[in-house]
Amino acid sequence: KDIRKLNISLLCKWWWKLENEDGLWQTIVRSKYMGGGKVIGTIKNRLDDSLVWSDLLKIRHVYLANRKITVNNGLSTLFWEDSWLKDKPLCTLHPASYDFCLDKFVSVHLVLSKNAQLQFSRWLSPILFDSWLNIVNEVYSYSFNNTRDKVVWKCNKLGYFSTKSTYDALSSNECGQTFVHIWKAKIPYRIKIFMWLLENNAVLTKDNLLRRNWARSPSCYFCQNNESIDHLFFMCPVAKVIWGMVGLCIGATNIPNNLSQAKIWFVHWLPGGEQIYTFYMAAICWAIWKKRNEACFDNKQLRNPADIVSYACALMTLWAGLYGAEMQGKILDGVKLLLSCASRMMTNQ
Repeated sequence: KDIRKLNISLLCKWWWKLENEDGLWQTIVRSKYMGGGKVIGTIKNRLDDSLVWSDLLKIRHVYLANRKITVNNGLSTLFWEDSWLKDKPLCTLHPASYDFCLDKFVSVHLVLSKNAQLQFSRWLSPILFDSWLNIVNEVYSYSFNNTRDKVVWKCNKLGYFSTKSTYDALSSNECGQTFVHIWKAKIPYRIKIFMWLLENNAVLTKDNLLRRNWARSPSCYFCQNNESIDHLFFMCPVAKVIWGMVGLCIGATNIPNNLSQAKIWFVHWLPGGEQIYTFYMAAICWAIWKKRNEACFDNKQLRNPADIVSYACALMTLWAGLYGAEMQGKILDGVKLLLSCASRMMTNQ
């Protein structure tokens, strides 16, 4: 038996019981971590999380990926993030509308309660407005009722959870975290280790240090918000500018908010580039981490987010030599385009 896969399967069982069964421990957990009736997909890490709860959050994506929801009253289903109206989440099918929407983690029930009057950060263009109206029409064509949403386990033909079916699914199609995309990526070995730590939420950002009784300020070195992996690499204003420049080069109309979204983001906006998704991600994240550490240990304050982009481009130029001539040429063309964006930003500073 693969101990890692068995452990993931057993942890998924706790998620299933928490979402589908009632009991004393479920009541306590829901009260402590799911106050206000939060949907499980919206729960975030907290500094006071127990070790068991932290472990559950680490494998939550495996559980969410293998469950399917039949919506009834919509109370337990996320409107944008869960796959309920189609085979894929609406945030993936309509990324531009999702990006402008301010109610990203709203439940289906709340959308209906608001008569689909969600808030957007800007006026929608005619094309996006028509797209939103189509979504609303599909939602109101759905057959809702007043019973509890039903969760079905996709790994089992009968629809109910079992540890064996989960283990078999992890073993057969590797839907768990095998990190093959990291170990087979053409990047230096120490960068592979860094990416493995990043995907395991084990990079020593300040939130992880605080869990080890590190008594210092939790503030990000680039802004005043608390530092975490999601914040430093995606949600920090500096990171948003960096991903915005990358998005501009590949024609994206939105940017990712975390590592899981970044994977979907690359697949959507850079189709056919499976060989280099991890390559690009590693260069950008490693560049952010190095500049963060310079601010931390050498007191070198970041002048411009474009400095990080330039460093990432230097890494990609160096690592491109690990590829064949054809792919190397494509990578270098992309690097030139990204460098031109960085140069324009530094010139306009």
